[in-house]
Amino acid sequence: MLEVVFSDSTKGAMKCAKNYNEESRSKGAVAIGYIGKKPSKHELKVKYEGKPIGGSSQDVVCIGFSLDVGDITGEIDGTERQEAFHNVWGPVGFDGKGIERFFHKQREDLTKLLAAAKQGAPIRIWKSNAPYSACGFSFVCGILRNIDCKVSVVSLPECCEMSDGTVVSYSNWGEISPGQFYSFLSWERDLNNTKKCIQANLWEDLKKENAPLRALINGKLLSVPEDFYDHLLIKNIPEGEFIMARLIGEVLGKYQLGVSDAWYARRIRKMIKDNRLKVVGDKDPEHPYGKVLMKTTI
Repeated sequence: MLEVVFSDSTKGAMKCAKNYNEESRSKGAVAIGYIGKKPSKHELKVKYEGKPIGGSSQDVVCIGFSLDVGDITGEIDGTERQEAFHNVWGPVGFDGKGIERFFHKQREDLTKLLAAAKQGAPIRIWKSNAPYSACGFSFVCGILRNIDCKVSVVSLPECCEMSDGTVVSYSNWGEISPGQFYSFLSWERDLNNTKKCIQANLWEDLKKENAPLRALINGKLLSVPEDFYDHLLIKNIPEGEFIMARLIGEVLGKYQLGVSDAWYARRIRKMIKDNRLKVVGDKDPEHPYGKVLMKTTI
């Protein structure tokens, strides 16, 4: 069973989930810092209890080309895509060599996916309603369209009721701990050829439109203008001075749309360029979101 995910963080968690055990649980707990009192061993055990989903940790691939943003007409790892990726992630510290390594790993995973499908290995796709995931899903359906292989999909539910009665909401698979992936296997559904073709056709339509951005609107993946999310930023700009990181964090936490912090930062920089915001200081010169901003008077 080859697991397909759409972000590097989810890939790491899924690799751990394949053979989740007491040792991996302990490593996860050690890597986390705590605010206030450190949880007891019992509390940590409850928090990180889980089960493996089985198989090898090598049977995980990430198709994480950030397909919700930028030009999608060319090769998936071609010049257009790398330029689009650099435009969003370059200003936050992703240099040319880092982007080159990123795309190399993505190409390796894509090649691995195609080889497994052609060999008849079962494919399981972990999809969420984050735009990058929805785009990745449609793209994968397109490349698997004419390959006869078994494909299933696990769609992340918007919310789940926990054993203590509380309800937890999710926006992407990166929010799920490795030991808990097994609990979502009941959501797995086979992807028949009709549904696969519908998604493949959708991707072809999106490629023809080639908008600067793709978003989920009422559950449907659509091409949208570059300023589609700007109103969320504008709505949450405080009076007086504020740190760029605080505005980004406010929007990320409030709306949980699966949009990257780098995209919001890109749009804020556009507002600065258009003189809708101005830089009045720099709280942390080493941090890409450390600028102190305020609204202009015009």
